[in-house]
Amino acid sequence: MVALATTPSIHKRHLGLLDSLAERLAPHGLRARLEQPIGRPPALHVSNPAAPGVAEEIVLEDESLWWPWGDRISAAGDLDAAAASVCRVLGVASHSTPKSTGYRTWPPS
Repeated sequence: MVALATTPSIHKRHLGLLDSLAERLAPHGLRARLEQPIGRPPALHVSNPAAPGVAEEIVLEDESLWWPWGDRISAAGDLDAAAASVCRVLGVASHSTPKSTGYRTWPPS
């Protein structure tokens, strides 16, 4: 019974973490959409508009972020590592300066 009482707050926290991850991915040109499938954990659908068809779903479960094929991305609290991994898999250089700033990429050429 206690687990049911805490479920809404855990669900809200998970949505907040996925939303924070989406905010970290946006400056790199990735698009993210929060999904809440019935009977499944919340997920973040992330796509790379520069590469049509390149998209993945990220699930937050058991305090970890997961790829749909079952590999762990990172701990839920390590959003920097998660963002770097998502950028790599979706074909975006995570070490580059976010597109919105107008600065050159790192390392300089």
